[in-house]
Formats: sequence, C-alpha cells, structure tokens
Amino acid sequence: MKKLIILLTPLFLMFIFFSCQNKPKKVITAEDIRKYEEKNIEINKEIVKLKQDTIQQYIQEHNLPMTKSGSGLWYSISRGNDTTSIQTGDLVKIAYTVHLLNGKFCYSSDSTGLKEFKVGQGGVESGLEEAILLMHKGDTADLIIPPHLAHGLIGDQQKIPVLAILKYHVVVVNHLSRK
Repeated sequence: MKKLIILLTPLFLMFIFFSCQNKPKKVITAEDIRKYEEKNIEINKEIVKLKQDTIQQYIQEHNLPMTKSGSGLWYSISRGNDTTSIQTGDLVKIAYTVHLLNGKFCYSSDSTGLKEFKVGQGGVESGLEEAILLMHKGDTADLIIPPHLAHGLIGDQQKIPVLAILKYHVVVVNHLSRK
C-alpha cells in the first residue's frame, strides 16, 4: 500500500496543481482565423511550387515531351482516329495505369477494370478530368498530376501517400456524348 501511495502522490499533486490554475481561455477572433487562413494559403502555395519544381526536374531528366496546363497538369497526348471532342457531361471509359513519380505501381485497369465516369461529376482526380477533356475516343495520354489535382494532403489512404505526384497512362476506350 505504501508503494502505491508513493507512486500515486506525484500524479495527485500534478492533478491538483493543474486543476487549480484559473487561466482564462483565449477567445479566437475573426482576425485570428484570417491570419491562420492566410498562413495556410502561403504554405499551400509553397507546396505547389515545390511539387511543380520536382515535376519539371523529372521531365527534364527523362526528356519527356510534355505540355503544362494552367492548373499545373502535365500531359502528352497521342491522337487516335476519332476527332469527336469529349465534353462535360459525356460518359467515358478509360484503361489506365497509375504510378508514383518514383515508379512505384499503384493501380491499373488490368486489375480493377476499366474506369467509367461522367465527366464533370467528380469521382476521379480533377487532373484526370482535365486531361480527359483534352482527349478524344482512342487517344492515349501520359499525365503527371500534382497533388493539388489528385489526392492532395491525405492521399487515398491505401496506395497513394500524402502529397503524391501521380503518373497516369490513359487510353480513352469509349466515349458516349451527352447529345
């Protein structure tokens, strides 16, 4: 019993010490929130810049003929025979493989099946949707999608880690126009 009392005494004293302090709680103001949001925006801009620098270095090292969109998506499209543009609202089916920039395999339609989605309704990475809107049925594309256009700060909780840059190889297998 003495040992128990000796062991618990410091814990009891710490409990009393912290319980008796009457520190007023800080009230968070709208100004505090604005400053926090501004800092977050600056941090996110820096992350986007660092990731774009990483992508540019990768493209240069591998001598890839890619184009950068205004959003930061990098792409190279090989045209098929169909010239019908894909538009928002169209239903598309794609074959794909996804790797991380370091070459680690993530996903493939060979194992998960073709990906079918209605363009503009989400459910896929915004960078992938952006690329699909540049393509036609039968086109093939190689994409490098930065985190802010893919899975962002949290990854996909499975094979894609936080802030991952994705390499997609995509083929538009089928395209049904909304018209």
